[in-house]
Amino acid sequence: MKTSMRACALLTLILMLCIGGAFGQFGYRITNSSPEDGKIVEDFASAGTMTQTPVQMGYWDVGPNVNLFDQDDVMYLHVGDVVVTEITSIRPNDIRLTPAAFGPFAAGSKVVPGDVDLGQKLTAFPPTLPRIVFVDEGTIFGQYDLNDPVYIKTVTPLGTIGTGDVRLNSTVDLPGTRVLDFDPDNGAACSVLHSGPSFNLWLPGARGVVRFINANGNLYTEPGALISTWPSPPIYDGPDVVYFDVSSPTAYPRNFGYLTPNAIRMSN
Repeated sequence: MKTSMRACALLTLILMLCIGGAFGQFGYRITNSSPEDGKIVEDFASAGTMTQTPVQMGYWDVGPNVNLFDQDDVMYLHVGDVVVTEITSIRPNDIRLTPAAFGPFAAGSKVVPGDVDLGQKLTAFPPTLPRIVFVDEGTIFGQYDLNDPVYIKTVTPLGTIGTGDVRLNSTVDLPGTRVLDFDPDNGAACSVLHSGPSFNLWLPGARGVVRFINANGNLYTEPGALISTWPSPPIYDGPDVVYFDVSSPTAYPRNFGYLTPNAIRMSN
């Protein structure tokens, strides 16, 4: 009997950890014991012919309701363009923030050549949306800490989790799932982590920005240049892992941070 109870408790713990975001996967929250803790994360930057800013969110409008983010639409973190409805196209290495029904594409997966969504047009969210928010369930009121669930707000009102908002890290359901009408987190009060629309910028009130680990270490060099340009920003590409980073900004020209507890992984 005791063995069965211990097994059930262990299974429950594993399930809770997976729901919140499994290690090394989309939605995983960095802690003091995470191997990524302290690693350098780079700012998205543009130089010469390389355009990696801004970093915004939009969705591929494949659901039943036109120009309304609904249950069948796929949300993306898009690199290198302002998202303009029916003009901005999905690029390689854009990140799916919700699962895609049209293929085996999980939340956190990157778009690669040959994918059906590559080149499809994005739809922009209404003004003031989307934004990254947290529900203050932690030990210190008003402070974003390790117990606070994180969401992408896609609907108004801005201060309340509602139907259609997307979970980034929550014990209620998996990262990338949408909040439904009768979910226990529907109606929870929330506070801003980043108000968007450009999540690579330290805007007033922001508590973090989107950054990446430059896994292969490649840097931009102006084509035809005898020496590399300065600054030489890191190139975001397939092997790189993206995070919502909550460490402080550093001085220009080389902007970067160090992963600290509470950073949220935003790609697989």
